[in-house]
Amino acid sequence: MKYVCRHCGALNDIPDGELPSRYSCKSCSQPLSHAPKATGDSSAAVGMIGGATLGASIGGPVGAIVGGIVGGIIGYNAKGVG
Repeated sequence: MKYVCRHCGALNDIPDGELPSRYSCKSCSQPLSHAPKATGDSSAAVGMIGGATLGASIGGPVGAIVGGIVGGIIGYNAKGVG
């Protein structure tokens, strides 16, 4: 299960059935107590940013728009996240 750090926003992978409060963030080392579960919305945002970046590097402004849309759709429909 993935949890979002309230301090830095990093996604942290916690084994199913484990309490997030027993773990610390892999990015900022803060405890993950009260960390919310990641949802498809955060996956969509990550996909959109990644798609836009890749699209911009290949096709300029038009590629950024198309890549952002496609990346957001792929990220929203990602399996195993949230």
